[in-house]
Amino acid sequence: MGDSVLFEGNWAYVESIFYTFIRLRTWDERRIIVPVKHFVSQPFENWSVKDARIMKTITLFLDHKADIRPLRDAFIEMAKQDEGVIDHNTLAVNVTKHSRWGQEISFYAMSPDPSSAWSMAMRLREGMLDYVRVHHPDWWPYERFDAQGVEETEDHSANTPGDKMK
Repeated sequence: MGDSVLFEGNWAYVESIFYTFIRLRTWDERRIIVPVKHFVSQPFENWSVKDARIMKTITLFLDHKADIRPLRDAFIEMAKQDEGVIDHNTLAVNVTKHSRWGQEISFYAMSPDPSSAWSMAMRLREGMLDYVRVHHPDWWPYERFDAQGVEETEDHSANTPGDKMK
């Protein structure tokens, strides 16, 4: 009891252990009741180990034209100023996924413990969102229309929706 765990995406403390269930208390004071059988059959992370350092990943989804270099520079500068970041040598920024809709960019920073890590990740995410909003608003993902796949009609005039009602 008292251990800090990550169970099925929820960061929580083990509050009570009963014969048939375990009660977890989340950071936002919710209670999750988990049958013992389910809890022991699912993987979970125990964050109450001797070395509680944790690497947090902050993810942004941006357009293809977003340039990783200025994002990396901005993040490293921002992270070095954040009190929740330790071990500046582990700071990293990578494009971790790519699809036709855009790219996933992951920012990595080490924090001394899970509680500090959560707050640090929120501050850094907000900072990076603000950086993109202010300096590169054209980097937000948007849908593109592919006119190549659209069939043309015989009438090439510019009709408005009201024209059909006449």
